Amino acid sequence: MLTVLDLINHYLGYFTTNSKTKGRIYTVVGAGGVWYLLYLAYRFFVNGRWLRGALIAAVFLLLLYFVILNIIYYFTKHTSKWDVSPRIEKLLGGPHEEKSERESETVIMPANGLYSRQNVMSGTVVSDAQQQANLDTLALEMRQLDLIANDYGHLGEQAQRQIIAQQGVIYANHPGTLLPYFAMRENNGTLQIFGGINQLQARELGNVSMVGLTPTAQALTNYRLAIASVVLIGGPSHLATRSELVDDVQPYKIKIEIAYDHI
Repeated sequence: MLTVLDLINHYLGYFTTNSKTKGRIYTVVGAGGVWYLLYLAYRFFVNGRWLRGALIAAVFLLLLYFVILNIIYYFTKHTSKWDVSPRIEKLLGGPHEEKSERESETVIMPANGLYSRQNVMSGTVVSDAQQQANLDTLALEMRQLDLIANDYGHLGEQAQRQIIAQQGVIYANHPGTLLPYFAMRENNGTLQIFGGINQLQARELGNVSMVGLTPTAQALTNYRLAIASVVLIGGPSHLATRSELVDDVQPYKIKIEIAYDHI
């Protein structure tokens, strides 16, 4: 059974599958293994091996309890007051231990300066085919380094639906992931956005077409501009139907904020 689960986990790694979908698959496979234990207990009882049969039957009942909890959790919107998993999680340290491990990893994040919100505006970025390929490569690198969250900002279904109603989609890394390195360069009246894991691996990600509501060429004549933030969004996401949230995969793109000062 463990071999089967390991094979499933291995092959699911080739696909973009969220934790709830994986949980449903594991629950179905695990349920089959649990009923096999009941068969083994029956065979021991038939052969007069009462002690071993009773032990296996006890293990069957324990695992059946957790299978039922998983079915409730992964296949319905209900909870059970008999769920002891939170107590077990607390006893074992829960997510706090995992968090401390991740916090022990040193991640150098960028510092592009602090700007007053009244002197910062959003920018519109347009990416051609090569720039989009660079963006996809950067997203892959960030995923491999575990820099991209995949928890929908810890939001419940109702909160996600509110964001989807406004934006049409919610990304798994909501509200976005700040790039480890980013820069903006002017080239013949064009503003180019660069980003990467670090400065040495920076790639061109797109061109700024608008600064706020002003075309870039006009903004360059009226303001001094500096890049304040570049945030990666896209990838695994949720769309809303009447009955549930459905998984989707959106193209990766960047949101930028540009600081300005009058010339």
